[in-house]
Amino acid sequence: MDELNVTTLVLEPTNASAVRNPSTGGTRQGIPAVHWAILSISPLGFAENGVLLWFLCFRMRRNPFTVYITHLSIADISLLFCIFILSVDYTLDHELSSSYYYTIVTLSVTFLFGYNTGLYLLTAISVERCLSVLYPIWYRCRRPKHQSASVCVLLWALSCMVTTMEYVMCIDTEGRGPSRSDCRAVIIFIAILSFLVFTPLMLVSSTILVVKIRKNTWASRSSKLYRVIPATIITFLVFAMPMRLLYLLCYEYWSTLGNMHHISLLFSTINSSANPFIYFFVGSSRKKRFKESLKVVLTRAFKDEMQPRRQEDNGNTITIETVV
Repeated sequence: MDELNVTTLVLEPTNASAVRNPSTGGTRQGIPAVHWAILSISPLGFAENGVLLWFLCFRMRRNPFTVYITHLSIADISLLFCIFILSVDYTLDHELSSSYYYTIVTLSVTFLFGYNTGLYLLTAISVERCLSVLYPIWYRCRRPKHQSASVCVLLWALSCMVTTMEYVMCIDTEGRGPSRSDCRAVIIFIAILSFLVFTPLMLVSSTILVVKIRKNTWASRSSKLYRVIPATIITFLVFAMPMRLLYLLCYEYWSTLGNMHHISLLFSTINSSANPFIYFFVGSSRKKRFKESLKVVLTRAFKDEMQPRRQEDNGNTITIETVV
């Protein structure tokens, strides 16, 4: 396996000295136009997710769904920040020093960490909403109070493990090439986890959710949440999923797939930037679009109609604790 540049993993898997060091006498090709698009889109997406995160943490009442969205927003912010800095680095054509080199390593690994976490969180969101529709009594009465937070912690830990494995086995950071067999084993493991476990779970649960809700006129009209989830998942599958497939293949077939790499980065940037827009568009009223406060729009988009609430039975108020 050829030695991989660290900026490599996210920008261009070639030898670092050949690209960055002018003393080699080589001339680098012009900066791809997609990187200018990334530099334009990623700050906007970073700001959108920052505002969303502030509202979710300080201005809105939490429910099981907003807990997942909060963590998803954090993952998107980390991904957008890293890809923006790496694109700036690529554009400015910095020469790599040892300390600078390890800074780029950290950014590249954080990028993959955010991407993996986003995939796992979207799957958890889809599966839980599907279960809430299939088993509404369990969701209202038996669901653990802190299930969303516990699942998020486990998924962050899983993402950390997967990213560390890929970093250790498939990226060279000590001047020696990583083991080809070890890297291939990690690639197979990640491919199985991403495309045979999480992606099918996401697709199946989303399909069941859409079918059930279409049959339930009350649910489809009463909650914007059932539109937010499929829209977010479709956006992820179209824009972000090809990037993971490309990265798994690039270790072996970069010479064939390299030209597609920059486009996959742009698509991933679009995906992470699009989520806040989806929440706003779905949550806003058609008649009052752009006239309502952002808090009202987001509250409507994330309102959980299945969430336990106060009920009255024969004049006696029965308080059911809100699930967070």
